[in-house]
Amino acid sequence: MLATGVEVVEDGRMAGGDLERRAQLLRTAQEVEAFLAAHPDAALFKAGSCHLTDRALETLAPILGRRPDLPLGLIRVVEARSASQRLAELTGVRHQSPQVLLLRDGRPVFARDNWEISGQAVEEALRAHFDSETAPRA
Repeated sequence: MLATGVEVVEDGRMAGGDLERRAQLLRTAQEVEAFLAAHPDAALFKAGSCHLTDRALETLAPILGRRPDLPLGLIRVVEARSASQRLAELTGVRHQSPQVLLLRDGRPVFARDNWEISGQAVEEALRAHFDSETAPRA
């Protein structure tokens, strides 16, 4: 169970609301690699164990919940350090937690962590990188 009380069920998905049902739990470096290969456009969230994780999830849930077109990967950093490290290696984005990354064509186009995770910033990044036909490809 995450600090937020979100429970992870056996198939690697999270029990709870729409966002939680969609999220794929990534536990190993290999699962990260497979997720990124299958979903070059995606959102990823690294959950830590502090109150900032709860705050970030509360901020992200309504925004990403409205984006069923964007696969969501979840890494629980305390239990899945190798997955977190592999994501950092593949994206070039230094590990932090909590952290949200948006990938377009397999490359990071947005990354925020800790207190920098805001609804406004995520919504602006989604509009800029995913919502228009002229949105730049990475």
